[in-house]
Amino acid sequence: MLIICNGTFKSGSSWLHHIIQEILRLRNIKVSDIPISYNRDVKSPTRILEKNLQGFILNEDINNNFYLTKAHYFQKDTLNRIYSEDIVFFFINRDIRDSIVSHYHHFINFRKMNISFTTYFRFIGIFKAYEMYLFKKRCKESFRESHFFTFESLKNDFPESIKRVAYLLGIDNLSNKEIDIIRNNTLINKMRDKSVKGDLNYYPELKDQSWKLFRKGNIGDWKLYFNNINISIIDNIINGNASSYIKVIYYLIFTLRRKILG
Repeated sequence: MLIICNGTFKSGSSWLHHIIQEILRLRNIKVSDIPISYNRDVKSPTRILEKNLQGFILNEDINNNFYLTKAHYFQKDTLNRIYSEDIVFFFINRDIRDSIVSHYHHFINFRKMNISFTTYFRFIGIFKAYEMYLFKKRCKESFRESHFFTFESLKNDFPESIKRVAYLLGIDNLSNKEIDIIRNNTLINKMRDKSVKGDLNYYPELKDQSWKLFRKGNIGDWKLYFNNINISIIDNIINGNASSYIKVIYYLIFTLRRKILG
């Protein structure tokens, strides 16, 4: 089985990926190593780059082994394919407003830039928010609802969410004790501590500072950052009413640049 934990940036995909790892560990299911040829950055939890996914499916024995990768797969060709039952996608969504606040902190930590949230949102955040909207829309158009989870449901109803995750993995009857172990081992603070010790490979681009990107994980944190103008802009994006300016600049900065750079 190939398990793909797919989510847009700062949606909780690292958390969900770690939860799946814990479920498999508890049930003594061995996860096979993914050859380096599918992503030469061995420290990245994204073990299969999107451009290498089809090659992996064709060449590796997904019928008799378990493989797991975290991903931000976004291309229509990837999402619109018909996949066998041995390939299971997990999607996680989060309130885009909270995701943007989290991306803001990611940005200033990674770029080492001391800029205000308002400046970030004006020049970067609105385009990132539009990409998050597109990501969610494309995924929803291509996969069944049962494969989608939300950051908020994991926070507010962890046991039920974990049972749904386990069911998609073909694992039934998680005990309350097992659920408690999974919860305790995947707490944000626990993941941050593991990152400080070098026991987690999330956010490898920050090396020994990757722990900084495990923030509070609060719901509704956006209310502390957005002013009324920015709320209006992002609500339009979330509701599918992004301005032509946002769409054009997004295409030039994100889509066209990526096509040129390959």
